[in-house]
Amino acid sequence: MAVFAVFRRTAERPLYRIEKRPALRHRQGQFAVLGELGQILRRGHDLAQVLRVLEPKPRPVD
Repeated sequence: MAVFAVFRRTAERPLYRIEKRPALRHRQGQFAVLGELGQILRRGHDLAQVLRVLEPKPRPVD
């Protein structure tokens, strides 16, 4: 398993964790993005597809 953590500040817990678990490659997908509290935000086989959950959402303009 490999883990990459995204921090806002170093003294805090990570905002996101990106995990690669090769044991799950034939089941749910080997890549997962987890939130600050450990909830799974997205899981899949393609890293680019899984990382889309981190992209900012467009805001409507008044």
